[in-house]
Amino acid sequence: MKHDGQITQEILALLGSTVSTFIREGLALEAHEISQALQKLKDNEADSVLKEKYETLIRLLSKMMH
Repeated sequence: MKHDGQITQEILALLGSTVSTFIREGLALEAHEISQALQKLKDNEADSVLKEKYETLIRLLSKMMH
């Protein structure tokens, strides 16, 4: 994978958790909506380390969409 150096188990877990929420709630699963959901989670997160992981994932998704 092109971004292997940036994708950690924690990053994959954040993505999995976010996608699982979409699936459980029966929501459409589009990359930009996942990115928006991650941004909201990041904005509401108090832990600076976790915020940075959200930001990394958001940037990776953004690169993949463009």
